[in-house]
Amino acid sequence: MRDSGGGGGRRNDTASTGRVGLGRALSAAAFANLLIGGVGIIPALCVRWLLTGFPSVGCGGNFGCHRETPDNALGLIAGAVLGGGFVLGTVLVVDILMPFQEGRPMSPWLGMAALVPAPFLLGQAVGWF
Repeated sequence: MRDSGGGGGRRNDTASTGRVGLGRALSAAAFANLLIGGVGIIPALCVRWLLTGFPSVGCGGNFGCHRETPDNALGLIAGAVLGGGFVLGTVLVVDILMPFQEGRPMSPWLGMAALVPAPFLLGQAVGWF
């Protein structure tokens, strides 16, 4: 049985060329980087707490300080380091290695990598956390 689609069995693929392909590439890159930023909220909150809520060493003297660190400091440091490493690794794979492997230009993906901190910054601006 023959294909009566009128295209002769060929597909009109504009995903890699033309305006439609560029729009799809930009929207896919933006969506992927916003999802990575959604995951990146957790390590960003850990880093924010470590920078603002962690007790500073304001002790005078040469032998250190006798102040106690909070009980959750180790978990927050681990969350910041491991979560940040996961986010950076995901950005490396999604924005550099995948387009390189598929032979697509990396410029839309690298340009949209600036959207990774957008979910955290939006949440901060709105006051969600």
